[in-house]
Amino acid sequence: MRCFYVLVHGTLRWSATEPVIDAIGADRPDGFWCHRYVLAEDEEMAENKAFQRVRDNLDREFGWLSTGAALVNLNAEEVSNAPFHKLLKPDNKGHTFYSEPSGS
Repeated sequence: MRCFYVLVHGTLRWSATEPVIDAIGADRPDGFWCHRYVLAEDEEMAENKAFQRVRDNLDREFGWLSTGAALVNLNAEEVSNAPFHKLLKPDNKGHTFYSEPSGS
């Protein structure tokens, strides 16, 4: 088992019927960036673990996924080995949300 750093990019696809203004005051963000440190056997397992933790956290914080307000597509932009001591720190559960300018 090794420690991995996974940089995750998520894109959100919103249900047309659900009006959404979330806890951060964003009206339907288009996507987000976040990272996770995970313990895994290989890069593929690291990606899967990171994706599951991101999905769980998004739903716990905002409820968008379980209510059907949005679908999320996750991509690992970077997967790299990381020092084990990164696993000792509490998980950074933050997300950096963004919205595309209208008309783009």
